[in-house]
Amino acid sequence: MSSEKTHVMTTAGAVELDLSVPHGAVSVTVDPHADHGQVRVHTTATEGPAADAVTETHFTEHGNKLTVSVPDGPASGSSGGGSTTVQIGGSTFSFGGGVLDTGTMPGLTVSDGDIWIGGRHVVANGRVVAAQGAKVGGATGTITVDVILPAGSSLTVSTKNAGTTVHGDLEAIRFDARNGSLRAGGVKVLEADTHNGSVLVDRVEEELEVSTHNGSITIGAYNGRRGSARTHNGDVTISATPASTGKLTARTHNGSVRVRGAGHLDVRTATHNGRVW
Repeated sequence: MSSEKTHVMTTAGAVELDLSVPHGAVSVTVDPHADHGQVRVHTTATEGPAADAVTETHFTEHGNKLTVSVPDGPASGSSGGGSTTVQIGGSTFSFGGGVLDTGTMPGLTVSDGDIWIGGRHVVANGRVVAAQGAKVGGATGTITVDVILPAGSSLTVSTKNAGTTVHGDLEAIRFDARNGSLRAGGVKVLEADTHNGSVLVDRVEEELEVSTHNGSITIGAYNGRRGSARTHNGDVTISATPASTGKLTARTHNGSVRVRGAGHLDVRTATHNGRVW
């Protein structure tokens, strides 16, 4: 069993999708034969934070605009005052001083005294609900968002920790992530800002504005009229075509910069530790 929620657009044609998903993975497919956009949010978890987030996902449709908001599940953190010890199948988990360190156990989630391990509800209202000798583990229940968009659509993704993959061509992509990479096919306008994550796009037709702190930037074919790619730690690789015009900036602090086919452009490149060619 799994938890899922699906929305199919009532308005036919291209979609302007605004997706907010704190954690998980996003997969977008552009289908030129699709008449209506569709978004499916799902997880293998049947209970716990991931399942609750799917259930509480909100869809708002207005004309050809669709806003999808996946709520942020309870983060690992304080479990309250005092000291609590949980024994499951011979293993002991201790929580004291209202502080929980999950650095070596990312599958552990605590919220309002309830505890999930591996996506399984272990403690509820101060009572161990897992069967004696139960074994818990595995994934915590990753939230996955599968999207089908008609041709001519655009996409905005806001996330804390979710990578995004786009199959096919879009009018525009706007990607804002704390931790997450973007992999896409063709797009007219690309705006991407991520702290930890790479950006790899096969083709940009008009405008390019990409910034990342830790991650590489790769643009397979740049046909645009205005372009900027900046990273602090990572390589920048851009292949310009004869159709491109105007100014192109490619900069990194730690990494190499490679700009090809840009002899006809106003190119600005820079690196502190690395090569430029």
